Amino acid sequence: MTTRLLTVLVLSLVAFAGCVGGEPAADDGTGVADGGAAPVDRSDLSVEATDRLLRDAGSFTATWSYSTTEAGETTTITNAYQVDLQANRSIETFTMSGPDARTDFETFVADGSAYTRYETDGEAFYQVRPQDDTSFQSAVDRGTLSYESVDDARLVGTETFDGVTVDRYEYSDLSTWRQIGAGAFGSGENVTVTDFTVVILVDADGLARQTAWTLTGETDDGETVSVEWRYEVTDVGSTAVPDPDWLDEARAQQTDTAA
Repeated sequence: MTTRLLTVLVLSLVAFAGCVGGEPAADDGTGVADGGAAPVDRSDLSVEATDRLLRDAGSFTATWSYSTTEAGETTTITNAYQVDLQANRSIETFTMSGPDARTDFETFVADGSAYTRYETDGEAFYQVRPQDDTSFQSAVDRGTLSYESVDDARLVGTETFDGVTVDRYEYSDLSTWRQIGAGAFGSGENVTVTDFTVVILVDADGLARQTAWTLTGETDDGETVSVEWRYEVTDVGSTAVPDPDWLDEARAQQTDTAA
C-alpha cells in the first residue's frame, strides 16, 4: 500500500501546484492581512532569481526529499546535489529506502566525464560516459515546484537555518486537499485531511533556503497517513566536491571493459 500511496501523491503534486491559494485573509489595503505580516514577494522567490543567486555564490548543496508514512512504515526518496560551479564538478546522490528494499546511485561529474555508481541490496556496479556537468540546472529544477504555491504564505517570524538568519513563511489551507476527494491517498482509501502546511525559509538575499509541505490524514478505519515534500539549499558558497572514494574502482572497471 505504501508504493501506491507514493505514486498517487507524486501525481497529487500537480494538483497541489494548481490548487494552492484558497481565500486570502482580509486585507487592510496595505498588502498585510489581519494586521500581521506581509505575503511572500514572489519576485524574490522566482526560479530566475534562484538561478542568479546560486551562480553568484559559485557553489551550493541542494537536497530534495519525499517521504510517505502509512501503516507505521515510511518510504523516503532523497536526491542531493553538491555543485561547484567554479571547479565545474558535481556529485548527485539518489537514495530510495523503505521497508522492502533500498536503492542508491551516485553520479560524479568532472573533466567532461560522468562516473555513476549503482547499488541495489548491497551489490554495486559502475558506468562511465562522456558528459558535461548538468547538475546545476537539475538541482534548480528540483525546486521549481516550491515557487509555484506561496502566494498566500505569511511571515510568522525569523530563525536560523544552515547558519544564516531566515524569515519563516507559512501557509495552510485544508480545503485545498479536501476538494481532491476520496481516494487521493490510494485506491479505495477514503482519507480525511487533518493537517496541511507549507513552510518557506527565505534568507536576506531573497533565496529560499528551505521549502517544505506536510500533509497528514486519517483513513475511515483510523489509520494515520502522511507525506512530506522538502527542498533545501545549504552550504551556499562553501560546497566542495572531492573525488568520491569509489572513483578508482569505477575507472578500473572502465579499463577492464575496454580491454
